[in-house]
Amino acid sequence: MVKRRQMVGLMSGIVLLTAGCSSGAGSETPQTATGSAGGGFPVTLPSVNGPITIDKQPQRVVLLNDQLVETAAAIGLTPIGGPKPGTPLGPWADGKIDQQNSAVYAIPPFDGIPAEKVAGYTPDLIIGSDYQVDAATYAKLKKIAPTVVLALNTDDNAEVPTWQSSALTIGKATGRADRARQVVDQVLAKIARVKRDNPQIAGKTVQLGNFLSSSEFVCTNSDSASSALFLRSLGLRLAKLPGAGSEPRVVLSKERFTDLNDVDLVIMGSSSPELAAKLAKDPIFSRLTPVRKKTADQVDLTWVTAYNIPTVLSIPALLDDLEPYLQRL
Repeated sequence: MVKRRQMVGLMSGIVLLTAGCSSGAGSETPQTATGSAGGGFPVTLPSVNGPITIDKQPQRVVLLNDQLVETAAAIGLTPIGGPKPGTPLGPWADGKIDQQNSAVYAIPPFDGIPAEKVAGYTPDLIIGSDYQVDAATYAKLKKIAPTVVLALNTDDNAEVPTWQSSALTIGKATGRADRARQVVDQVLAKIARVKRDNPQIAGKTVQLGNFLSSSEFVCTNSDSASSALFLRSLGLRLAKLPGAGSEPRVVLSKERFTDLNDVDLVIMGSSSPELAAKLAKDPIFSRLTPVRKKTADQVDLTWVTAYNIPTVLSIPALLDDLEPYLQRL
């Protein structure tokens, strides 16, 4: 079993060893948080650590992980400080995010957030996620600036996915509430269009995971996961694998790969191109029903990370990637 925090760290650790930075446009420069809606302050925002009140529109925003950077970019905000490149960002970030700008993207995103590094940016707002900001880290960060901690996954009883709530919260926090709502509505409209154009997918099962090796497939087992809620919005339902229990993620060993035969659609990430090539030659893998029926969307680590933690910026590209597989269901 792999818990959420372990899984994120594990995926990120692999990327740090195997991947470089994204190919964003070199013209991007840090900017202050000026938006179209400068009024409305003070605002009180929901946060994992309790409500946070922001007295005036922030001008220097630090974001602590790639997904927050993507969300901010979608509503027109570039942070003054952000994470060092980890998983390469996908084509949806081209021209919007330049992680090669080491003056901005220099905060180690894993193994503990260095408060002194964050303080060096003199932010007036810090936004992070619960998997990386524990109580001790939060105590340090809130002394630097108001700190909003957003949940990676949605509460079990909530239906609003975090890609949506995160965009709206960041928009409200930075004076971009109207722009955030506009972008969210555009994404919801595209989801509705894909669902409408593919009525045959209603009720079909889906699984999402990443091959850590040719004998280990780590897959999703929580209906409240960001990925599960995104896929559910299309009318799909998360396939629960035999003996999965209640852990948010489960590891399928090679002898259990055949559990995937009963799943209609599988999104399969590979931790490296070499692993993907090895799997393609593996007779057990190639005989899997979704692989044979071409309803296995085989993607690299950038894309499976995006599927695992979708954002308002990445979802339109994910839908374009997914639609040919949906049409085969």
